[in-house]
Amino acid sequence: MMKSVATLARVIATSLVSTMLRPLSILPESVAVSSRTNNGGGEGGRRRRSSSISEAKERGGSMVTKLYEFALVGWNSHHHHHHAAAAAGGGHSSRQRMAFISENHQYTNNHWGAIHQGPGVGNKASVGGAASSSSSTTSLRAFSTSTTSNQSSSSSKLSSSRAQNAIALLPTYLLDARSVTKFHPVNAPNGALQLSVAENQLSELPVSGVTGVVENGSADVESDGEEVTLVQVLSQLASSTVARPSDDTSSASSLTFEKDMIYYQPTQGSPGLRSAMGGYLHDLLLSSSSSTTTSSSSTFNPENIILGAGCNAVLENLCMCLTEPGDAVMIPTPYYAAFEFDLVARAGCEIVSVNTLDYHDESPPSSVDATNKSDGKQRTTIPPSFYYPNKASLTHAYNLSMEQTSRPPRVLLLSHPNNPLGICYPPEVMAECIEWCRENEVHLISDEIYAGSVYRQKRGDGEDTFVSAMSLASSDNGGGDEKEGGLGLGPYIHLVYALSKDFALSGLRVGVAYTENEEILMPMQKLNDLCQISSQTQLLVERMLSANVATAGAAGGNDDTKFVDAYLTSNRHNIQTRCDKLQSCLSDVDIPYLPADSGLFVWMDFREFLPSLPDSITEEMESLSSKEQRERGLYLKLMKEYGLLFTPGMSMRNERPGFFRCVFTAASDEEFELGLERICKFVNEERGSGSGN
Repeated sequence: MMKSVATLARVIATSLVSTMLRPLSILPESVAVSSRTNNGGGEGGRRRRSSSISEAKERGGSMVTKLYEFALVGWNSHHHHHHAAAAAGGGHSSRQRMAFISENHQYTNNHWGAIHQGPGVGNKASVGGAASSSSSTTSLRAFSTSTTSNQSSSSSKLSSSRAQNAIALLPTYLLDARSVTKFHPVNAPNGALQLSVAENQLSELPVSGVTGVVENGSADVESDGEEVTLVQVLSQLASSTVARPSDDTSSASSLTFEKDMIYYQPTQGSPGLRSAMGGYLHDLLLSSSSSTTTSSSSTFNPENIILGAGCNAVLENLCMCLTEPGDAVMIPTPYYAAFEFDLVARAGCEIVSVNTLDYHDESPPSSVDATNKSDGKQRTTIPPSFYYPNKASLTHAYNLSMEQTSRPPRVLLLSHPNNPLGICYPPEVMAECIEWCRENEVHLISDEIYAGSVYRQKRGDGEDTFVSAMSLASSDNGGGDEKEGGLGLGPYIHLVYALSKDFALSGLRVGVAYTENEEILMPMQKLNDLCQISSQTQLLVERMLSANVATAGAAGGNDDTKFVDAYLTSNRHNIQTRCDKLQSCLSDVDIPYLPADSGLFVWMDFREFLPSLPDSITEEMESLSSKEQRERGLYLKLMKEYGLLFTPGMSMRNERPGFFRCVFTAASDEEFELGLERICKFVNEERGSGSGN
């Protein structure tokens, strides 16, 4: 048995490496790109340097051996419960990383390269040399037309090259995370705390002031006067016999599962849920915008809503309908790493990074500046404004896309509120992006999956922290064309959303796409055949979105407040309280961070603790492989020596090494407090030892 496992593991590793190196063979050994400076609009210059693909080729030498080792370790550690592909890195969530990088028409594989350049394995990465994707663009190419010519005959009969390629989508840092012992208060008290997965354990807390829910004017559901949790409400609604909210009659059904639910459903979602979702999105994205008014006549048209099995499913379908294979999707950096899987694996898009740091009037600060503090150092981070896309950075990425694909980019994807930064783009930034997209006929997709998790809702000037692209782009604000029963967005502005983050309901798989582009509505509905939501889940969510709260103090035990509104208010308070504790801890130990206002995470600046560069090498001269190796070393130290599992910034295509995303809601109260202690211990010990800068 073990012999066959080893054989299959080696086949997988060999096919992976041959697949990754095959594109390199068609390119010249070095592709030089002339330097140039962008001086448009006073936004500052930007230099592009020539670089070589030879390093990427060298990375393949020991990769077969290393992937083979990963396969066997994974197999043994899972006690033969997973097939060999899972042991080699498969078997994870579908929203994972594409490992191929093309930088200025050069292919490198920086994340797979890190596998065989780990401690004690492979050759040491170069420190100096060509500038990398952090100073230009990151482009991810689909495997839709590639084949593995030297794949063994037995492997080709058992699986396709596409199946083998799927394994390569797993990021290195997830492989690292799988190898470490996870924290358990009894069995592994020194294990690593999981602070890298965007989940919200605070959703398990009772909803403040809510003792139950009321449906269709009925008596409250099983309320005993105690505050209830989200799970309790869902359990109550799942067993409800009250008529569904969209029914004309108020009579109760005798069954919790009605007979029409066993048959085929509308592919875009049931009419009842689409109507309820439209009302919910209106209240969430339009009603709260005081800085940008949207008239009461503007509504989300249920006919333009497509409901699918998660945000990644509807995002992929939307891009399938807006792009041709090989078309570019531009994304400002840093960005949610799994976008690369969502857009590349099947849709065949090519991702072009929109790097922003060098397109502002000033240069971003270094991590350490001299001052009169006790240790003689003032630690500062990059201000949020440097991460904002503007017309200069968008135009630069547009031109790079033209060079790489010989055609204009088709999509600009914005994460708003932003993951991983934990901040919202100001309305003026979003408006500039909308205007640029319409001028250049580029589709803008606004991913607003954290819109209900904006816990600092006012800026310092009193304006709203978050204003949806749907509000800014509507016809009421001089946006798209007027359309009866819609927002007047026009054909170039689109929305994706899901219940996975604001409600922590990632297991229910409820994603939403909204578009007023009539040419893609029918294709999207048809593609949704492959990712429909079950009828039972749709009814449950329709009930949740429509239910009112039952409160101990209200007359008759209920009031007119929607349960979802009460839940979001309570949840935002819990998130802010947890965030404030983390930021207070970081301030106490003088760790720079980006002040967060939304989402589940804080963007932390650990550049101080990176291994130092040689005196002859500046940050501008540092190669991509050196940046990744230095950050990976710090990442592994945090994880293995201090039990802190964060998301490394360069896995999210950040332009500078040494930044980490901390998901502060991914832990219980006890685990979170332990995490704060471990952060303090790490900082004090590292500064005491004089390591890093």
